[in-house]
Amino acid sequence: LARMLGLQGRYADAEPLFRQVLATRRRTLGEDHPDTLATGHRLAWLIGRQGRYAEAMEMVSQVLGGRRQILGDDHPDTLAARETLAWLTAERGRLGEADELCRDVLAARLRVLGPAHPDTLTTQASLAWLTELRGRYAEAERQYGEVLDGRLDILGPGHPDTLTTRQDVARMIGRQDRAAEAEQMTRDVFADRRRVLGDDHPDTLASRALLAWLAARQGRHAEAEELYRQLLADRTRVLGASHPDTETTRNELAQLASRRLAAGG
Repeated sequence: LARMLGLQGRYADAEPLFRQVLATRRRTLGEDHPDTLATGHRLAWLIGRQGRYAEAMEMVSQVLGGRRQILGDDHPDTLAARETLAWLTAERGRLGEADELCRDVLAARLRVLGPAHPDTLTTQASLAWLTELRGRYAEAERQYGEVLDGRLDILGPGHPDTLTTRQDVARMIGRQDRAAEAEQMTRDVFADRRRVLGDDHPDTLASRALLAWLAARQGRHAEAEELYRQLLADRTRVLGASHPDTETTRNELAQLASRRLAAGG
């Protein structure tokens, strides 16, 4: 049940269940049993998805230490914890450190798993995201495009990871002033996410956020403001008022309203 809630994006609901499982596994299996470490890693990821990055980083660092000791540096589970640490490092603004961590993981995954493995593609997507965070959108579009080709071949067009990369490509296109092209791509992703993940999944909500942003980029400010208002209500309900995605939506709405007011509507 806990894992299902997490897959559905109901992170706050899943967290207490994972904490119960973790406590039980610590008591019955011990701190460093692979199953205990696996639960700790999932819990750290859930906490991070709720925007509590420092707390998640502390937990995943403990998991990483245990996995290195028990499984070794190049075990797939150890590499997964190293990539989670890189993600959390980036979320805390330490992009150079995150890039180095991610490149180390990619080199190990290429060596251990090969270039066509889904985990290797995940690390390549993480590096594209770090390129995006630095504002190098054309380069990031190329990197995301390479990941998309691999995920289409291995996972298929409707897999959640493929849908994520399709939206990543659309976002980069929008960043390069090709908003109409990006909007059509995002509408396609949004329709597929509603079908595969459901209306309230955080990824589906992310597609709505991108559609609102693209509407604003094309000068449809009243439409964008209404989209942001609806999204804010749903993100508050699903993720909570203090979640970073909710706060981002609140800020986007305030900025858009301010610009419309300054322009006289």
